[in-house]
Amino acid sequence: MPYIDWKRLPRAVRTHLEDRLKDRSISEDDMIRLTYWVKTKPEVPDGEWCKDFGSFKLAGAGAIPKTFLLKGQPCKGEQI
Repeated sequence: MPYIDWKRLPRAVRTHLEDRLKDRSISEDDMIRLTYWVKTKPEVPDGEWCKDFGSFKLAGAGAIPKTFLLKGQPCKGEQI
């Protein structure tokens, strides 16, 4: 199973995620929770997946996180 390597994300993906952070008003506390999770180098499914952090969701495909979703937004793929 792959894991997210945030240091090697393509520039376009990184820019999109930064834009979504602003659009979704993700708080500093939320970002701290995300950071702690990322530091564990969690394995993610090869296909589409979604990680629910309570106040927001991170959706991705394989090792690439694709976007941040609002709490109530549905996501595709395996819940991790």
